Amino acid sequence: MLIELYEESEVVRIAREKREEATRKCEEEERLRVERRDRYNKEVERTIALKNAALDYEKACRIRAYVKAIENASSQEPLDDETAAWIDWAKKKADWFDPIVAREDELFGMREHEKGEDNKSLKKAGYYWR
Repeated sequence: MLIELYEESEVVRIAREKREEATRKCEEEERLRVERRDRYNKEVERTIALKNAALDYEKACRIRAYVKAIENASSQEPLDDETAAWIDWAKKKADWFDPIVAREDELFGMREHEKGEDNKSLKKAGYYWR
């Protein structure tokens, strides 16, 4: 009788250990799945931020090229004060767009280069009727 009880307890112990091992294995697989998903999502966010910063840099380069063309077109004659002030303003805006320079604008503040165009597009401030 004792031998039978011992043998039965051994069968129960082995079955319990198998269940525990299967549970541990499932938990580990889930942990790895969550970890991989989190790494993937972080990589997506970093890639989108990189793309957005590159677009801002491209805008800054285009503005600088435009300003340079204005300066070259005006090189035969001296710049009037209004044009010189505009060129200075445009260069500062290019520096604001440029994520490398990341100049703070007095009205717009710091540009959040990593955000999408929808979140950082400039909009006029207005009054809303209620």
